[in-house]
Amino acid sequence: MWRLKQLEYTFRLTAMQRYEDFEQVTRKALDYALAAVGHDLSEDQRRGLLALYDHLEQFSDVREGLARLSSAGYTLAVLSNGTPRMLHAVVESARLNPWLQTLISVDEVGVYKPSPRVYEHAAERLGRPVSSIRLISSNPFDVVGAEAAGMQAAWLDRSAGVFDTLGPRPTLSVTTLTELAHRL
Repeated sequence: MWRLKQLEYTFRLTAMQRYEDFEQVTRKALDYALAAVGHDLSEDQRRGLLALYDHLEQFSDVREGLARLSSAGYTLAVLSNGTPRMLHAVVESARLNPWLQTLISVDEVGVYKPSPRVYEHAAERLGRPVSSIRLISSNPFDVVGAEAAGMQAAWLDRSAGVFDTLGPRPTLSVTTLTELAHRL
């Protein structure tokens, strides 16, 4: 419920042409989820849960996949709804710095994915045409949004889930980053 409300809030804020940073949205979504299930937490417990976003669990293929992609000459960047502080914290915590050249936050444009402005901004930051960039995401809404903005995309289908019916399944679909490195 927390994650669904978090995404819903980002979509609603974008539709209303308002912006609150992702840390605030995440906090409000947690408050909603707790209220919806009739549960309350102390402020310390809330801070503890929110702090987990700085130390997200890493899938076992991430380090090897990023290393392979980097060795193949790909420029690797993060494009996230997270705040710059959140991005730096999670990349540092996961020790992914060696492979990532750029961290791009939606804070820089004040609108959330899947707004085309986010993907266009990423292309500007990377100094490349939007059509020359490939977004890799496990979120179908992100894949659909990137492709709608003219970006290439690949779906990282980690859960053998159903792809979003708002757009076609991308031609490149993988289950791990190592598979992605092999297929590219």
